[in-house]
Amino acid sequence: MARNLKRYYQAWELRQHGLIFKDIGKVMEITGSRAAVLSNFIDFKIKYQKRWRISNELKELVKKYLNI
Repeated sequence: MARNLKRYYQAWELRQHGLIFKDIGKVMEITGSRAAVLSNFIDFKIKYQKRWRISNELKELVKKYLNI
């Protein structure tokens, strides 16, 4: 099953801007709980995966928000 990672990145990025999951859900036209799943998946990828296993797009987002 292929994931549309842009949706995951979008939810994560909105969370980095300080939006709550309910508001992220409204912006993305999904439920707040689904927004949490999307955002938390990216948090998991950042925290537990080796750096070389995440995409370049995600690496750029991480640099932008976490000043790595």
